[in-house]
Formats: sequence, C-alpha cells, structure tokens
Amino acid sequence: MARLKNYTHVIRSLIILGIAVFFGYRYSQLGHPVYLAYIILFGGLGTLGLVNQLPSRWQNLALNLGISLFFLDFVFAEINLADVWQAMASANYWLLLLSMAMVVAHIYFRTVRWQWLLKPMGHVAFWPACRALVIGIAGNTVLPARAGEFLRAYVLGRSTGLSKTGVFATLVVERIFDGLTVLLVLLAVIVLGVHNERLQLIGILGAIFYVGVMVGLIVFMAKRHWADALIHKFLPSGLAQKVLGLLDGFSSGLAVLKNPAQLAMVTLWNILTWTFIPISFWFALLAFDFGSPAPWQAPLLMLPAMALGLTVPAAPGGVGLVQAAIKLTLDLTFAGLPVAANFQESVAAAGILIHFTQFAPEVIPGIFFFMVEGLSTSEVGAGRSLTQPDNP
Repeated sequence: MARLKNYTHVIRSLIILGIAVFFGYRYSQLGHPVYLAYIILFGGLGTLGLVNQLPSRWQNLALNLGISLFFLDFVFAEINLADVWQAMASANYWLLLLSMAMVVAHIYFRTVRWQWLLKPMGHVAFWPACRALVIGIAGNTVLPARAGEFLRAYVLGRSTGLSKTGVFATLVVERIFDGLTVLLVLLAVIVLGVHNERLQLIGILGAIFYVGVMVGLIVFMAKRHWADALIHKFLPSGLAQKVLGLLDGFSSGLAVLKNPAQLAMVTLWNILTWTFIPISFWFALLAFDFGSPAPWQAPLLMLPAMALGLTVPAAPGGVGLVQAAIKLTLDLTFAGLPVAANFQESVAAAGILIHFTQFAPEVIPGIFFFMVEGLSTSEVGAGRSLTQPDNP
C-alpha cells in the first residue's frame, strides 16, 4: 500500500511538471510574463513533490489548479479581453434569467425523479429531498472526487431516518440514468449533424461503461445470493456480517430496478429532468451575438460536452473545464457558418455567463441549506459513515 501511495505521488508530481513544461511552451509562443509565474510555480511544486517535500493535499491542489489554468489558457490566451467584457456587457440578461429559470425547473424534476428512486425505501417528502439534492450539488463543486454525493446521502439519511447506504445506492442508479441520457444525446447529435471521430469514440466507450454497470447491478439484484455465498466462503464471520449489512443497505436502494412500474416512472421523470438543460443552454446562447443564429445542435452538444468535461479533476466549480466545453461545442457547431469578427470573444463571454447561469441556481441554495441544516465542516466527510452499517 505504501509503495502504491508513493507511486501515485510521483505520477502527480510528473503531471505538475508537465503543466510547467506546457506553460514554458506557451511562453515561447506568446511571451506573456504570466507564463513565467506559472513556470516557477508549477516547476517548483512538481520538484518538491518528486523529492517528497510536498504533502498530498497541496499536491492535489496544485494539480487541480494547473488543470484549470490549462483549459482557461485554451479559451482566453489569444483573444482580446476588452472585447470579452464588451460581449458580456451587451448580452441579453433577460434571456440569461430565463436560462436560470430552466435550471430551477431541472432541479424540480430531478428531485421528483429521486423521490421515485427512493420509493421502495419509503416515502420522502419533496423539500427534504430537494434540500439534500442541492447540498450535494454544492458539495460537488468544492469537494474532490464528487464527495458531495456522500454528503447528499448523509443529509437525507439524517433527516428521514432512511439507511444512508441505501440512499447512496439510489444515487448510483441516478448516475447511470444521467450517464445513459448524456450518451444518447451525444449519439443523437453525432447522427444528426456533428460528425467528429473523438466524440464517436467517447460515446462508444461511455455506452460500454454505463450499460455494463447497469447490467452488473441488475445481475447483483437478481443473484444476490451468489454474493452472499462468496462473502461467507472467503471472509471471517465477523467481517462477513459487516459486509452483508452494507450489502443489505445498498440493496434497499436498488429495489427500484426490480419494479417495472416504478422504473418506468423514473424514466419519465428522467426525460423531463434532462429536457430542460438544453433548453436552458438555448436561451443562454440567444443572449449573445455570434454573427449567425446558434445551430440547433449547439445546446444539445453542450450537455454531453459539459457533463464529460466535469468528470476531469479541476478547480472548484469546474472553472476552466466548463469554458473549454462551451468553446469546443461552439467551435464545432458554428464550423462553416458566417460568424462575427469577435466570435471567439463572444464564445469566451458565453463561457463565463453560462457557467454562472448553470451553477448559481444550484450552488447558492445548496450553501444556504447547508447552513440551515446546521451542518458542520466535520460532517462534510460524513461519507465515512457509508462504509459501515447504519445504526438503528
């Protein structure tokens, strides 16, 4: 275990040094002094990591910051920042407010979908589910490895008395629905208009992963006794009982997979949940002048581009990744169309404001409810409680 930890530490240090080399290359191209600061910062931190003088916590922070700066450079390095601010100032903020309203509708439908996933465990009222949902989303913007999901399960389990492990299992099913929906949208965009080999490869690999996980969960629920037999055979009695307790809680959250009627309702609410995000993107894109009307593929492609981009570790809130996903989307969908002279500046402005319209309706209420629930910073790490059977 110690050897694996040291190996991971070295790999992270080499990546940080790679970021310093990248900024050295950019300095040779553009000559901007800010790249010198980046070279010194990431070169120094990478070197300290290699000689084991940089704690893992600071190493992760440096890596996340470097990744965000890498993608921000992709969007902002070679454009006129004054024109970016001008594009932001001239945007239609009424349309951006309408875009935010669509995100609020998304939160409503997402909460109802979660209620249906939770039904086999018991009735959960709308507001406790909604509060836990936005707290978890806010947690995901600032915590590593999407730890907000653990926080979300903890909050709902604490307020309702449901098994926290079971609640977390419903989030696994929810993520599969989300992933399959995003991939179906990506497939539709590829088939109907945006042909890109990289997008096709991402779609194929993602489909294999999510379909494989869903099949695995269904097999687990249908043949649970296989897992129980293996646990009794290979684990000591005391440890086996603890593991079986965890599996009992986890299985309770997967019970919806055995009920076709409830699964159909989850599917219906899932469709409504994800319909409103492309609509939100559409209103946001209408707020900017790109020189041509935004193609219909743009808001659809933006959904998988942003969802897949946010799986990459980076600064809190996906800073840099969101802007890069939006730029990639608009560069692909506007290809071949007449565009304004300040197109790239408008794209950068859209990246900033669309980021805000998508995150503010979720993160601001999440922070508010975090405080209303009386949660402490120590409870942010409450995911540890999901590794133990729930107390009665």
